[in-house]
Amino acid sequence: MTTRLVERIDVEAGTRRREPDDLVDEAPLTITARGVEAAVTMRTPGEDVELVRGLLFAEGGAALAARAITQVDADRVEVDADAAELAARSFMATAACGVCGRVALAALETRAATVASDLTVPAAILTALPPALRAAQARFEATGGLHAAGLFTAGGERLAVREDVGRHNALDKVIGWALPHLPLTDRIVAVSGRLGYELIEKVVLAGAPIVVAVSAPSRLAVDVAERFGVALCGFARGPRLNVYSHGWRVT
Repeated sequence: MTTRLVERIDVEAGTRRREPDDLVDEAPLTITARGVEAAVTMRTPGEDVELVRGLLFAEGGAALAARAITQVDADRVEVDADAAELAARSFMATAACGVCGRVALAALETRAATVASDLTVPAAILTALPPALRAAQARFEATGGLHAAGLFTAGGERLAVREDVGRHNALDKVIGWALPHLPLTDRIVAVSGRLGYELIEKVVLAGAPIVVAVSAPSRLAVDVAERFGVALCGFARGPRLNVYSHGWRVT
């Protein structure tokens, strides 16, 4: 974990104070096959060999998972297999992560620019978004097994909500719906769960200046939001939320 100062806003009590908050770490893990980069996945560091072995087993079977797997350094694992064996199975494609399947981790700076928007929004509007998102989750109401992402106006009007078993898939659907209107410089994105790198990356690329999550962000998500001008709001529950980056956007 890492500790950051956040702004805790309570709309009901009318308070706003800076306090330390613990963030779970998130970082890319590069998987190489006999020296050749085969894939990159985002994860919480720790138990990396077990993670890779489990992925190999799920996609390649017991024989591939039984190969020698070595932790080369903090963010790299080596598999004793030909890269073609891993690529043929596309084993990273189902790891529920927005950066899985890449041969190398491309720096976001090469594909994205700082969000060009001067949007500011009252905290009271932002705290109202999770209930509005939840109210539009018809399939979640029936199944209890879906994530959601939504797009809202600066005034809190719901424009689009999409559900999916994968949180990144739900956001992809929303951005796909909004594609003719990109960049989303005057829009707010809301997500139903935690906020990791794979989601904040999509928010930045879509040009949205504010994102609201019901749960916690990862350390890397906060770093990306800070770098690209996005106000990242987490733990938006009831009248309260935490602002982890660019608090000037939340009035």
